[in-house]
Amino acid sequence: ERDRLAFRLRLERYFAPQLMEKILRSPERLVSAEQKTLTVLFSDIAGFTSWCSGQPPAVIHETLNEYFEEMTGIVFRHEGTVDKFIGDGLMAFFGDPLAQPDHALRAVRSAIEMQLAARRLRAAWEPAGRLPLAIRVGINTGEVVVGDMGSLRITAYTAIGAAVNLAQRLESKAPVGGILVSEPVWQTVRGAVAMVARGRIAAKGIAEEFPVWELTVPD
Repeated sequence: ERDRLAFRLRLERYFAPQLMEKILRSPERLVSAEQKTLTVLFSDIAGFTSWCSGQPPAVIHETLNEYFEEMTGIVFRHEGTVDKFIGDGLMAFFGDPLAQPDHALRAVRSAIEMQLAARRLRAAWEPAGRLPLAIRVGINTGEVVVGDMGSLRITAYTAIGAAVNLAQRLESKAPVGGILVSEPVWQTVRGAVAMVARGRIAAKGIAEEFPVWELTVPD
């Protein structure tokens, strides 16, 4: 029972509460790595590093915790998996550990909600002189290797591969307050959400320019 409780507490870092019982009924799906087609989302806060330079640690701590609590809640509502926090960045994926045929749409809808939530937080924080919050988001669909990886002492349930790297490149190229998606995402969700073609872009580590689309975030 102690082992089961410890296992559950570890999983709660990654998975939406409404998925926990289903996952715990088949825990074997988490102990080996698999190759799957998933949708990966990256986000980060524009200008966060420079803002931090003038802030006391307690303010940075409070700001990040409040922000990540909001963003994690959105990912979990769409039954996504929170992979990791990277400074002020967040990585999540959709379609694992439970199959989700609509994983690209879940990621896209999460990203739109994240941008709307960032606007609300900014409106609440600015009168108090807090962080002028604005985020960028990138989304890609593709093949990844996903599973519990790491050392004997430290492991993390994570996704790796070129499709993950492309999602991160999209985030870095996204406009502040915007969401950039790749062609596989566009192919899957077009007609379900509004988006605008943004031509072709180049990104570090990718030999050729590739087409991107920007999702329309409603007012």
